[in-house]
Amino acid sequence: MKELIALSLLMFLMACEGKKDNQEVSEVVKPSNTAHHIPEITAVFDAHGGFDTWTSLKSLSYNSGGSKTLVELQNRYTRIESENQTVGFDGEQVWVYPASENADRQRMRYNLMFYFYAFPFVVGDPGVNYEVMEPMELAGKTYNAVKVSYNNGVGDSPNDSYIICSDPDTNKMHWLLYTATFGGGAKDRYSLIKYEGWQNFEGVMLPTSLQWYSYADGEVGEPRGNATTFENIQVSKEYPAMSNFQMPEGASVANMPEGN
Repeated sequence: MKELIALSLLMFLMACEGKKDNQEVSEVVKPSNTAHHIPEITAVFDAHGGFDTWTSLKSLSYNSGGSKTLVELQNRYTRIESENQTVGFDGEQVWVYPASENADRQRMRYNLMFYFYAFPFVVGDPGVNYEVMEPMELAGKTYNAVKVSYNNGVGDSPNDSYIICSDPDTNKMHWLLYTATFGGGAKDRYSLIKYEGWQNFEGVMLPTSLQWYSYADGEVGEPRGNATTFENIQVSKEYPAMSNFQMPEGASVANMPEGN
């Protein structure tokens, strides 16, 4: 269900296939489960269009960082195509094409940017826990704060945690604090992202810019590099063709690193 940060990928054409592809996807769709949502996280979801609206969508695609990403949202099948490499997830394996000796590195990276991009909705899944925290001050403004953690065995990095910081007047998410434990990262060292340029796509609010900031001892520092921008954002209630996610002959399988 989850992973975490980095990218470098490009262009791709969504294939259109007939009904058979769509029927194969719909057979494995899991019903939305929101019984574990608390009012504070529901308020954030509602400020961004509502969790039910998000779960009605079947595909999301965007261009960012020289790559194009396509995600089948119901089951998180993924394809990321850049000029020199394509990375995919077929529901069972992460694959890299052309074959690469460094394929295992993509196990962490393949859906990292999608996961950050699709906040707050990606933390609405089952197996997620929420904790209301004291309001937090970031860059001179006070925000509501909800900490997100995972049950054991959920995703590749169940020890990761997030803190969603939302505007107390609008409940819209402005900042995200996160830990990255995949591959041995520290459980108590938070990184910080600012979300900007929210736009409405088929009823859900999605950002057009993520800016990482230095963060230490509760203080927001300087921006870290340039903002990551998203263009040609498209969402749909139609399934993408499953052929997009099938592992091509000759691809490498990206295995989990030892210790995870």
